[in-house]
Formats: sequence, C-alpha cells, structure tokens
Amino acid sequence: MKKTLFVNGNIILQDGILEGGKLLVAGDRIQRIWSGGEASEGKESGDGRRQKASERKASGDVRDNRGAEAWSKDEAGWEAPDETVDLQGRYLAPGFIDIHVHGGGGGDFMDAERSSWQQALSTHLQHGTTSLCPTTLTASGKEMESVFSLYREMEEEGEQNPSRPRLLGVHMEGPYIAESMKGAQNADYIKLPEKGLTDWLLEKGAGALRILTMAPELEGAGDVARAAREAGVLLSVGHSDARLEDVEQAVRDGYTMATHLYSGMSTIIRENGMRRPGVLEAAMLMDELDVEVIGDGMHLPASLLKLIVKTKGMDRIILVTDAMRAAGLPAGHYKLGSLKEGQTVWSDGQIARMPDGISFAGSVATADRLIRVMRDEAGVPLWQAVNMMTRNPARALGETEIGVLEPGKKADLVCFDEQIHVERVYRDGVEVK
Repeated sequence: MKKTLFVNGNIILQDGILEGGKLLVAGDRIQRIWSGGEASEGKESGDGRRQKASERKASGDVRDNRGAEAWSKDEAGWEAPDETVDLQGRYLAPGFIDIHVHGGGGGDFMDAERSSWQQALSTHLQHGTTSLCPTTLTASGKEMESVFSLYREMEEEGEQNPSRPRLLGVHMEGPYIAESMKGAQNADYIKLPEKGLTDWLLEKGAGALRILTMAPELEGAGDVARAAREAGVLLSVGHSDARLEDVEQAVRDGYTMATHLYSGMSTIIRENGMRRPGVLEAAMLMDELDVEVIGDGMHLPASLLKLIVKTKGMDRIILVTDAMRAAGLPAGHYKLGSLKEGQTVWSDGQIARMPDGISFAGSVATADRLIRVMRDEAGVPLWQAVNMMTRNPARALGETEIGVLEPGKKADLVCFDEQIHVERVYRDGVEVK
C-alpha cells in the first residue's frame, strides 16, 4: 500500500484552514492530518477559523483514524512514506463535487458516446472535480436510454480507473418541466407527468438516475415524486412556474433541492393586488431546501451571490457549474445538447448564449472558477467556498466517504495556489494531474 505524505500545506478542513499542516494518505484513504510546526500568519482577514499549525499543535489537534494517542509519541520511529509532496504553502482541499454539469472540453453527456464523455470528464478533472453527476437536457426516450446505458458502463469502469472523476449518478432535467420556464431546454421533449413514461424512465434509469429536476406544480407531479423517492431518486424543484404553496407541498412530497437558483424559476407576481411568492422566494425561505448556485460571475452578480449567502447561509448552498461542452475551450460556436439533436450556441469564453445573443445557454465554467468568484466577488471565506463545492453536495447526496478531509475518507484531493489555479489532483490517492 503506497503512502504519500503532504507537508507544508494550508489544509482546508470543513471547519477552517490548518496552516503548515501535514496530511498522510495510505492507499486510497486519508490516514492522518496533523500540525506540521510553525507556519506563517494567515492571509485572510475576518475569517476567524484560520489557525497556524503551531496553535493547533498546542491545543492537541491531531486527526487520525488510528486514534490521537497512537500519534502522541515521538514520530522518529514511524514508517517513512513512499513519497513526500512539499506543498510549499499551497492549499490542499477535498476533491470538488459537481452535481449539475452537462459537459466540457468539447464533449456533452447527451452525446452518449464514450469519447465525448471522456472529453468532458477529463476537462473537469483537470480543474479539480473528482466526482460529478452527468446531467441531461430534455430529450427523446431513445437518447435518454442511451445515456443511462453508457453511464452504467462508464461507472463500472471508473471504479477501477481513478484517472477520471467518480460518477455519482445521472441528474435528469425534465421532461416534467414548465414550458414557460424551459430556458435552453428543447420544448419538443417537455412532457406532462404520466405514469407510463415515469415507470419507463425509472426502469431504464435504475442504478443510474440520481437526481430528477421537475416542476412540482404540474398535474400528476406528486405521483411522480412519490415513485421517484421510492426508487431512491432525489428531487429538485426547477424549470418551474410554481407558487410558494406548490413548493411547500413539494417538500412534503420529498423534494430536497432547488435547481440553479434564479434561473428557470418563478418569482413574485401580483394577483388582485396581492403579492404571491414563487419558487425563488420559497427556495430562499425554506430551510429544508438546498440550493444550487451557478457561481460563475455571469449568471448572478456579486450582489445576488451575497444575498443568497445572507439568506440561505453557508451550509445550504451547493455550487454547480451547469457547464456545457464549451467549458475549458476558447470562444466559438458549439452545440448545446447532443451533436445530433442539440442547437448551436455561442460562447465568448465566459458564458454561452442562445442564438438571440441575450439568453444564457449554460455556463462554460469549471469548479475552480466558482470558488474563486465566491471568495473574490461574494466575500465568502475560502474554506467555506470550498465547502460549497465539496462538503455540501456530498451531504445532499448522502455521500459519506467524500467531500471532507478527514481520516478514513477517500483520498480525493486538490492542490491549488492563492489564485485558485489547480496544480495537482488526486483521486483515490492516485495523482491524476
């Protein structure tokens, strides 16, 4: 079993940053995290959670799956690691988790082609994403069946192949969405809830489908929600024209998330002079709902990012890229959705737009950019921005072995500099960048 020791790092834990810390990986697991001696003063202001390693050491902060007592003895006799990585003050964080991503690097998961999936997976891995949910658009039954089939193949291979991100299940947007809130979705494949189609989707998606984005106000949506929950599928309200009372019922039906907050969702309307909240206000108000946020600096300005943080708090925000195939590529024309059925959109390298030149057609961001925007533009402390891309999505999915740096957890690691430029990536303890 290979052992890798990381030294002189600013280790991003779920409750703060351990400066000048050490982290030991044994095989595919984190074995130990502990203080590494004196460290420089913290660079963040107003954080309140950043400690020098010497301060942690003085308070006895040793995290170890063998027990702290085992490491309280002199370290001279411990077994030397096979490799030592000097981080030279760079950050070491958990691998990023993206639960809403359509593609990247020229590939889209709707292509349902192995080479296209590999392009997307490789692109996001290079930017620190070690786990993700391939996300679909509204599409024909044939396309969806192909996506589910390829997912199962790629997931099985991926368990033995750490050179690409871990697959956490398909995130399916539609077909049960409101046409008035379709955004860039193809209206030809939007459907009203129907038992036969629902049964077919759950059967074909068995073992693959993880998240279903749906409009809960549609007639029959409650029956779909109950069937999906029985099948172990998580529910997210999105592309929806619902009112507050519809979302309240959705939560009772088992919804736990809201898809890309502000995008494709209703807001306040007036009926007979009275204001009626929509999905946006419901998602902000209801503590039961986690909210996806596309923190690319384009979909939402800094003021709205700050409002979301102030309203929802740090623990209920899940950063997502919602990236399409142009992510990681220069400006140009690209297909949104599959190469066969998708529509041509334009990317300027910062955002993708529909043919009207105004409406957004998904992002072209990668996970590192989201964390940078949340820190630099929304004023979120770095360790909490990282939680939004790691711990929070892991919790929302019920994934207990990833998302935080703790002894016993999977050794999915990202090393980056002060500007959050990713330099090293490890999945299951194996260096993949």
